[in-house]
Amino acid sequence: MRGSSPEPRAQGKTRSASLNPSPVALLAAGLGFLALLLPWLELKPSRIAVGESFGVWGWPSVWPWVLLTLWFGIALVRGHWRGLLLGMTLLVWGLLVGQGAAALLSNQPESARVSATAGFWLSLLALYVGYFAAYCESRGWAVLSAPLALTVLLLLGVFNLLGPVLEFQSWRNQFATELWRHLSLSSSAVILAIAVGVPLGVFAASSTRYGWVLGAMGFLQTIPSLALFGLLLPLLAGVSQAMHLEVALALLGVGVFAFRWLWALSGGLAVLLVLPLGLLALAIAGVWLNNLLGPDPLRIALLAPLQESGIRGIGAAPAVLALTLYALLPVVLNVYTGLRSVPEAVKDAGRGMGMSPAQLFWRVELPLALPLMLEGIRGAALLTIGITTVAALIGAGGLGYFVLRGAEGGAPDMVLLGAVPIIALALLVDLALRFAGGLLRRRVGT
Repeated sequence: MRGSSPEPRAQGKTRSASLNPSPVALLAAGLGFLALLLPWLELKPSRIAVGESFGVWGWPSVWPWVLLTLWFGIALVRGHWRGLLLGMTLLVWGLLVGQGAAALLSNQPESARVSATAGFWLSLLALYVGYFAAYCESRGWAVLSAPLALTVLLLLGVFNLLGPVLEFQSWRNQFATELWRHLSLSSSAVILAIAVGVPLGVFAASSTRYGWVLGAMGFLQTIPSLALFGLLLPLLAGVSQAMHLEVALALLGVGVFAFRWLWALSGGLAVLLVLPLGLLALAIAGVWLNNLLGPDPLRIALLAPLQESGIRGIGAAPAVLALTLYALLPVVLNVYTGLRSVPEAVKDAGRGMGMSPAQLFWRVELPLALPLMLEGIRGAALLTIGITTVAALIGAGGLGYFVLRGAEGGAPDMVLLGAVPIIALALLVDLALRFAGGLLRRRVGT
């Protein structure tokens, strides 16, 4: 009898632990309860008019009570049950929003709009926090219930009556164009940042004397995005207006020799200076040479200026250049940290096996530093996707076009048409690169 007494105690502790609420889940449930007290939807006579707000208790439905019960369940259960309840909560939340939008738009003119308000966004935040709690506790099949529920809601079209979706239907073709531009600008900047940042990181990690490289990259991050765009406008405008193709080719040949001389003298300093100082030198030299040579109708007719190749003061050229400069710091910093974090004992083992410095770098240091390098690329990609929104202000396009148009016209739904896809795109890129990083870590055994 005495020997069997510890077993019921252990079972009691297990049962009490299974009902022990998680602080993150309690936060999600608290946000969900608070959201039920706030207005969820706003009915407006038109897309820019001021409307009237309504809460979930304003239309006859049982879904608010079901949602309230589910939030209590999410706060109390643990493990797989929390993930399953979260999927059910998301499904009920979507049905409630769709039913409320349909009820508000009944007997309304075609110009009427239904927009999301505080309760909608707070409940969405509660769902995100609840999903985080479920993911931390159970990374199995249960956490797939929320994406599955969201897919079902999208297939059912429960959000089709909301203002941002109606704006998307009106701007469908323009949206596809701006989405492609946003992806092109951000991906081009990230690729260029990798091409420049990885050698810079390797150079900075080669010796403690080159720690100033990180300082220079950090300085670029302190420049506001609009200010950097403004600084690049006159430089690229001067290059495109004053310089013709043969002048650019001649200066490029001189620049190659100058670059090799700078590299031999100061190493990575040439890479840091080549973008801003190179543009400045091209602009000054182009203006001087064109003034010296005078107008040449044959040269102008046969050789188009750089502006026809896309190099101009506004548009994609300054946007990609500025985005590349912003994306350099995460790449350079993580390459530097990854190479510096390789254990010295591993390097000594490689040297003991007779590896040359090049073999040691390619076969030992680089594979061990790759997971951290990928984290830097992930940070650069997320940063670039966000900052690309501002590129619409200089005529480069992107999803920021809708944010700008909506802010100018006082249409919040159009602002959301640009902002929500940017957030979704950043989350998808983050998820994909995290997954790739996990595979890479398992491959290298770190």
